[in-house]
Amino acid sequence: MIVRLSAALAGSVVLAAGCVTRPHDKYDWGDYDPSLYGYYKSPAKVGELLAALEESIKAAESHNQPAAPGLRAEYGYLLLQQGKTSEAVSAFQSEEKQWPESKIFMEHMIQVASAGYPASHGKEPGQ
Repeated sequence: MIVRLSAALAGSVVLAAGCVTRPHDKYDWGDYDPSLYGYYKSPAKVGELLAALEESIKAAESHNQPAAPGLRAEYGYLLLQQGKTSEAVSAFQSEEKQWPESKIFMEHMIQVASAGYPASHGKEPGQ
């Protein structure tokens, strides 16, 4: 009796496990994590992080999927740090369009970019 019960239980577990599938990630983060870690360890690797972010954004667009939340914003911030203001503003606008909940923050970042960051680095807009 115990053997039958154990066999039935084992069979049920095997059948149930066959029905379980790995959930698909909602967003493709690409090489974001290792690139960000490398950048934190060595800020000189900003080019690698920029390339990883750009690749992740392009990959998402090519598959008609949204880029992961915040990728365009971080990409824009890195561009802004390099003095590429118009490209940064475009990235912030794309982030805001893709993720409306980021509107207030993206509008602030656009304001910061318009105020002349990085020339005003360390100063708040309006100071």
